[in-house]
Amino acid sequence: MRGSPTTSVLRDGSVPGQGPRLDVTAVLQAQRRLAGCTDPGALAEQLVDEVRQAGCTRALLLEPVARSRHREMEVLAARGEVVLLPGRRTTAADLARATPSAVLELLPGDPGAPRLAVWGAPAPDHAPPELLAAAAGAAWRALRAARDAERATAELAGVQKLLSGAVRLAGLGSWSWDPATGRLTLDDRLRAVLGMGPDDPDPDLATWRERVHPDDRGPFAGAQDPAARVGAPVPYPFRVTAADGTERTLLGASVPLGTGGAGGAGVVQGLVLDLAAGDRSTGELVRLAQCDSLTGLANRAVLDVRLGEALAGATPTSAVALVLLDLDRFKLVNDTLGHQIGDALLCQIAARLQQTAPAGSTLARLGGDEFVLMVPGVDRPDAAATMARNILRRLRAPVLLPGLPEPFVCTSSAGVAVGHDGTADDLFRSADMALYRAKDAGRDRVAVYDAAMREDAQARREAEHKVRRALRTDGLRVVWQPIVDLRDERLVAAEALVRLQDPVEGLLEPKAFVDTAEDTGLIVDVDTWVLGEVLRQLRQWRQDGEGLQVSFNVSGKTLEHPSFAHRLAHSVESTGAAGSSLLCEVTERTLIDLSSSTRASLGELRSVGARVGLDDFGTGYSSLSYLDRFPLSFLKIDMSFVRPLGTSERAAAVVRALIALAHAHGMVVTAEGVETREQATLLREMGCDRAQGWLFGRPVAAGLLHPGR
Repeated sequence: MRGSPTTSVLRDGSVPGQGPRLDVTAVLQAQRRLAGCTDPGALAEQLVDEVRQAGCTRALLLEPVARSRHREMEVLAARGEVVLLPGRRTTAADLARATPSAVLELLPGDPGAPRLAVWGAPAPDHAPPELLAAAAGAAWRALRAARDAERATAELAGVQKLLSGAVRLAGLGSWSWDPATGRLTLDDRLRAVLGMGPDDPDPDLATWRERVHPDDRGPFAGAQDPAARVGAPVPYPFRVTAADGTERTLLGASVPLGTGGAGGAGVVQGLVLDLAAGDRSTGELVRLAQCDSLTGLANRAVLDVRLGEALAGATPTSAVALVLLDLDRFKLVNDTLGHQIGDALLCQIAARLQQTAPAGSTLARLGGDEFVLMVPGVDRPDAAATMARNILRRLRAPVLLPGLPEPFVCTSSAGVAVGHDGTADDLFRSADMALYRAKDAGRDRVAVYDAAMREDAQARREAEHKVRRALRTDGLRVVWQPIVDLRDERLVAAEALVRLQDPVEGLLEPKAFVDTAEDTGLIVDVDTWVLGEVLRQLRQWRQDGEGLQVSFNVSGKTLEHPSFAHRLAHSVESTGAAGSSLLCEVTERTLIDLSSSTRASLGELRSVGARVGLDDFGTGYSSLSYLDRFPLSFLKIDMSFVRPLGTSERAAAVVRALIALAHAHGMVVTAEGVETREQATLLREMGCDRAQGWLFGRPVAAGLLHPGR
């Protein structure tokens, strides 16, 4: 067995240091008898016979039959002085009370494999139970593999028979194409549709393409078959000339069965339905195969085929433009006005897009509120951007929707990508990145994928890698910036600021990685790690007799996480840190998007004694209404308001008003970014409670703070 320890055997058959001689011949014969068993029942009986003959007083072979806390097992075979009979149920507790000499697993690590329980010791010249169990395990694995193979073969035969019958009942023909041999094989049904005789040879790919109408040959381009690109059945109608010269309209679907050697294309299998002339359902079948059922635009399958054809013929001066369109806040339309209004809006949008789409382009709906326009023959990206802006302007016009008393206005965002090489997936990925940028920039606008966006995406990927590596290798650090009481400039608190220790670039500040951590959801792990460091340092300061408070930032995504609140309460309790020493800073965006889970997490913070406050006040929405949505204990004025103090009367008036507003709400005020003595003096005169900034100390390691000052 792999991983088993190797034991040397002397020439007389004995093992050094293990006593009398072992009969190797008897062991090999026992292995052959076990390997010769043809079913699990026979193997079970043979194994317990071998154990008994080796001299053990009792042997049981048990198989787990139920996954429960009782670990129930069934006796497969039994020999010796034992009352348990085959078929009798027992549990692990029953077995433990019987005190066997050993319990051996036939397949170590497999919870479903049998276990051999033995009592007593074998005779010196017989095979030990360990060897017999290992031999029986190998035989058991072989029997199970053979049984699984037989079952799979039977199931495959049944499925093939069922599929064959379904194909015949549906009147479908089938074909397959092997790119390795170039062979195209047609079944009898398809041959009959095409008017081919039983002795007519199957056509090669070139001959088959000649019989297909020139306008419909896109799906039959060898390795460029649509199935080979999208990896799923792709329906497409096409016209083909039969043997008698008549034209037949067929509906086909194809799918690759696997990849060929060295990553090449594999065999492609296809099904064909004859759309008989004069059949009233023909038009509907073609429409369903090609169109989105709601808007009547092309579907993703048709778009993939046409995009592949356009890229195949593209050049640097005649490239392909892909415009991804997404309606702004469409979910709100469905949630407030209902899905019927939403569907009516989508149909109106589709109609306007059809009116603005240039000749030769393909307009498709991907699903939901996502549309895509593919335009071949574009010479430069700014031309595509101008076209996209014109489309957004048309979509911005009010629309009349059934059931609404007034015209409705819905804006859209667009991402544009232009390319002449690469794959369709590459072009889609670039356009999607541009669409994300347009949404992030405020919606109702166009963004074009360019080199800067590509570099930004690369930087974000690298930043994500750095954060993941730091979380995995303990690469995060916390530094502490002093917060002083402005009345006497005594150190009363410190803000915990996270840093990332990169092995190449050194210590990185939050601006290099926090935004990426937010976008990827890694901020939850980062915040959790920082909270652990905060509680550890609080406990240390408490042991040293220091009563400092600690201020730390918590992301809205972290507060949304269902386990954060419970983890916080448990951590405070387990570390013995004083919850009242925690100052939790949240952003204005967090309070504006206050969900039930965020409110619960903030409530949990307050329940352990932590104070919740507003960070960087004035840089976000600065709406006074949300200050009453949750009881806040403190407010931090952003440094952009503090920096002009002493040089701008307007800045002084704003800061004075902010301090009065916070005090009116019963909040302690901390000014950030204080760098000069004049700023500190003015803030003190305005009644500001606390301050932090380089005047009072830069972020340092915890050991460099001086709480006694």
